[in-house]
Amino acid sequence: MRITFGKYLTKLATKNKKIVLLTGDLGHGVFEELAKTVGERYINAGVAEHNMSTVAAGMAYTGMMSWIYSAAPFVTIKVLEEVRNDITYHNANVKIVGLGGGFDYGMLGPSHHVLQDISMLMSLPNIKIYAPAVAEDMIPIMDRMVKHSGPDYLRLTKAENIPINFPAFKAVRNLAKGNKITVIVLGSIIKDVVAGILPVLKLNKIDLWVVCEMPFKIEQKLIESINRTKNLCVIEEHVKTGGLGEFISHSVVSSRLSIKRFTHLFATGYKTHHYGYRDFYLKENGLDQDSIKKTVTKLI
Repeated sequence: MRITFGKYLTKLATKNKKIVLLTGDLGHGVFEELAKTVGERYINAGVAEHNMSTVAAGMAYTGMMSWIYSAAPFVTIKVLEEVRNDITYHNANVKIVGLGGGFDYGMLGPSHHVLQDISMLMSLPNIKIYAPAVAEDMIPIMDRMVKHSGPDYLRLTKAENIPINFPAFKAVRNLAKGNKITVIVLGSIIKDVVAGILPVLKLNKIDLWVVCEMPFKIEQKLIESINRTKNLCVIEEHVKTGGLGEFISHSVVSSRLSIKRFTHLFATGYKTHHYGYRDFYLKENGLDQDSIKKTVTKLI
């Protein structure tokens, strides 16, 4: 996703002279062409994310469209005060791009993981949040961000091929039809979900949905799916509090939908305090392909 981001931002910045990128000393191998193309509108702010966020806000106040880029925890958790006070409260046109959502940074450990970003940002005013499912989502999402004259957050992860057809980008998309259970997935962990349940998908038992934008309005077809199956499962590489699961459960209650079973698979943290790659952390949290397969299969 980061390669697509760098290439497309270069294209956007070539046309729109108000676009400026500030990076927290990340993006080597990604932004060389951008730096060459836009000159002084590319700024390496160094490992100084607090300063970078406030500078980006100041530029936005003057009419620029500021994009800030760093590891996801460093432009969300680390700088939450600046994001709140300088960006979202002022509805400033700042685009926050966080690399390595969820457990994506693997062996670098908890300091580089981000499991609370969406919940924190959802509590702030004016901001839109994007969690692409696949690399092909990047261009339509970035087009939306450019059109939105206000703060946005883009949660980037490693992109992988997924062996099912994806419809054109929407905030919420239906990927497979089924009548036994409605499964709603946040962003790129859809690749692990599909890999786990692919054989079952072909049996038309799982109504599979992916969410890539928050907050969002639950569309009628999703409401019909929940009413039909009355069996709802939400999966996200994020903590329970303030994420997709709570958003969906609140929407279900407020819409007075009747369901018989609600299951929520989410990140629970670091049980063994050991280090490992992303797959290790997913397994530890019951979010790996095998665990998802077992859970969803039991729910059908």
